Amino acid sequence: MNIAILGAGNRGANVYGNILSRLADVKISAVCDVDAKKTDDAEARFGTDKKFCFYDENAFFDAGVLADGLVVASMDRDHYRQVMRAIDAGYKKILLEKPVSDSHSEVAKIAEYAKEKGVDILVAHVLRYTAFYKTIKDILRSGVLGRVAVINHQENVAYWHFAHSFTRGNWRDKNTSAPILLAKTCHDFDLLYWFAESKCIGVESFGELTHFRSENAPAGCAKRCMDGCKYMDECPFSVKNLYLVKKPPFGWGNLHVFGKNNPTAEEKTAALKNPENPYGRCVYFCDNNVEDHLSVAMKFQNGATATLTLTAFSKDCYRKIHIMGTKGELFGNDYDKFVTVNVFGQKKPRKIRIKNPVGGHLGGDNGICDTFYKLIKGEKIDGDYLTTIDVTAESHNIIFEAEKKRKAFER
Repeated sequence: MNIAILGAGNRGANVYGNILSRLADVKISAVCDVDAKKTDDAEARFGTDKKFCFYDENAFFDAGVLADGLVVASMDRDHYRQVMRAIDAGYKKILLEKPVSDSHSEVAKIAEYAKEKGVDILVAHVLRYTAFYKTIKDILRSGVLGRVAVINHQENVAYWHFAHSFTRGNWRDKNTSAPILLAKTCHDFDLLYWFAESKCIGVESFGELTHFRSENAPAGCAKRCMDGCKYMDECPFSVKNLYLVKKPPFGWGNLHVFGKNNPTAEEKTAALKNPENPYGRCVYFCDNNVEDHLSVAMKFQNGATATLTLTAFSKDCYRKIHIMGTKGELFGNDYDKFVTVNVFGQKKPRKIRIKNPVGGHLGGDNGICDTFYKLIKGEKIDGDYLTTIDVTAESHNIIFEAEKKRKAFER
């Protein structure tokens, strides 16, 4: 089985490429990225033939269909153009990184065109493919909680993740990438739509950027951390504490921050001192405009209601959920990997420990790659668990409405 990758960054090459290339009979047959370093890195890693390594999407599509399946993991604003071209080129199985697009009309057009041309597009809402969230769905399907009435859901982004991705990083400007409700929380809207099992008919939304602003900078701090900032040691957002410590809280930032996956200490320091490197900036002096906290309320056609809260202000990156049904309630926290079920009238709650996952996103990265593999091979898959483009269009619609409502309250 041949797989082509369009967008060979962290998600495209480091995640989907690495996982898919380890599956039986899979070969990464073509790679394309506008960043030559990423294309060359992927070529060396996967052993892709040089003649099928591209630095320009026009050359990639002009070469025709190069694989049985295509991974599109480019920047958000490129998705619509590239997916439509991929369908025209003749690709029939596509794994599309979320979000689909920041345009309501573009999402609808992709869904309609894929249906017209008989193309299967699997959107990378990877949380559906985890044991944790599948367990919750199975509990709801069993009927033990009765009819779902209320869902309270919280996404804790983590201070370090927010500083890296949404203050300094590629998703810091919602005008050039996508609003954070799409760029990050679309996973959560997908889950809520999946759990509610009903069309959303009403939305209210509030949120602001309150902390990562110049007026909140400590007195006398430098605009770039490596320019002798006196707060380097104590500031939790400093490049020292996020990128230079012996055991940083994450490793997936290396390629973005340093331009390579395994930089030396000297290369890290040099990269962060480079005045052109956006990751070396103080978090209070970036060109960011992304809200650091939001709350969204939803009403579904079947009478269920849901609230979703996103916050940058948490130590760890995790989600917690409380689902209240007419016969019982469920609590879940994907950080400690426990789901607790209270059935009304029963004295003891049932506590379910989810087996430790393998891979990123609680094992969802592996899960969606396995599913994409089966989809290409034509194997049977439970359709209720699939994040197809038509299903994703529905959850994306909630986000578009939420963003519209949030803007109405902007100061």
